Amino acid sequence: MSAIAGRPALEPSWRRTHTARVPPRCGPVPLLDHPVPVYHQPATARLRRWARLVVPALVAIGLSAPLGEPAAEASPVATVHAVVDTACNGGAGTTIPSPASPAEAGSEVATTMLPSGVSIVVVSAGFPTAAVATVHAFTPSCAPDASFGEGGSEQLYFGGRDFTINAAAPAVGGGLVLAGQTNTADQIGTGWLVASMGPSGRLDPSFGVGGWAQLPWPGGASAIAQEPSGRILVAGTHGAGCCEIEWVGELSPRGALVSSFGSVGRTSLAVTRDDSGAAQVAVEPDGEILVVTAGGNMGCWGLTVSALTASGSPVPAFQQHFNAAMAPETTFVGSLVVHDGGFLLAGTSQAGCVGNTPSPTAVGRVVAFGPNGGLDRSFGTDGQVRFSSPIEDPVWALPQQDGGLLLAGMAVSSRPNAQGSAQLNLVRLSAKGYLEAGYGHGGIAELQLRHLSAAEAMTNGRLNAVVCSSTTGNAFWLTELLG
Repeated sequence: MSAIAGRPALEPSWRRTHTARVPPRCGPVPLLDHPVPVYHQPATARLRRWARLVVPALVAIGLSAPLGEPAAEASPVATVHAVVDTACNGGAGTTIPSPASPAEAGSEVATTMLPSGVSIVVVSAGFPTAAVATVHAFTPSCAPDASFGEGGSEQLYFGGRDFTINAAAPAVGGGLVLAGQTNTADQIGTGWLVASMGPSGRLDPSFGVGGWAQLPWPGGASAIAQEPSGRILVAGTHGAGCCEIEWVGELSPRGALVSSFGSVGRTSLAVTRDDSGAAQVAVEPDGEILVVTAGGNMGCWGLTVSALTASGSPVPAFQQHFNAAMAPETTFVGSLVVHDGGFLLAGTSQAGCVGNTPSPTAVGRVVAFGPNGGLDRSFGTDGQVRFSSPIEDPVWALPQQDGGLLLAGMAVSSRPNAQGSAQLNLVRLSAKGYLEAGYGHGGIAELQLRHLSAAEAMTNGRLNAVVCSSTTGNAFWLTELLG
């Protein structure tokens, strides 16, 4: 099991890059000794595409030791249904309405969970694109939130122009912020787009122009977070393959570019892999900004963390320390969690690139870093924890209110079943890293999804939810998980 990101190898790079849909993305998430804010990890359209590839079956992770000690091998666990929250439509989940005009390459999905427990699911067209996106809001019972938009959903339009929403995050004071890009009939990702919606589910007219802010940068935005001050951080990508540019910018609470941030409102990020993209933006309690870029191709996947000051300047020596701590020859898929003055990277890794044969070197890892980007060797064994796991893609780490973690990993089968569904592996860890024996079967469980691939997972610390989709991206299902 593990924590996160997805990136299949055989997809044409132009489509993934220009839609700005990249692996894991999330907001700031304290793991221990702090109140847990809303957290989500947007996934990417690559998850649907990877589900179509013929790959070996992945077994459930076994974890039998506390964080800080190597975990022994454990055998796969039988399905346990007690992990589903029956408050969500009796445990049956709910179907999310499909787009009115299904797109050739399916739809893009962005999610977040509000502090109230309302799950937000934003559906916009993939390729070809469209001039509308639909924002759905569901209560903890998985019923449409009647107070949001028109009976639980709101359609968004941007002056008749095509656009895609790639990321969503809770807004300070209620509502949410969205990030994506404009498109044309010939090109996906022609400019960055940010929107603000109020608690009622309507665009905020005081933000930008009619609720929208269009930034003067090519490509598209793929990660977003709002600081406690109300300022909005947005990260994105332009280009493809070997020639990508990635950066992070800052907007005022009203949607104006903050020119004092970085250089005229933005700061360039280090690009260390082809076919990568900005994946996560997080804010430390001291105001330091962490940005994850993730990607790669032909199974050689990895991620890089960049640290910026509140004014958008690179934190001195951070990149040098981080690069020294992460072995460049190792494949790593995962995500970042803000933790104890530094951060954790939680995921799976293996020596060399991922192929069609499972690697005996594959392992689950949680790695702790200090604020300077170096290993926090007080954590686990010399700064990290290893546990039994194949390479899973994607995996989400959902911090819980009690300080523990719920890990949810995608199990991909080489033999599609008649129902066109897939399996989600679940592991529940305590705040000290021990398996929670009361969860599932000794802390481990499996959940059969209604559709073939998971699209997003989200939490507010008390409630957890996952959205899965069909391989075409035109059928969606939301269910809630017990933490």
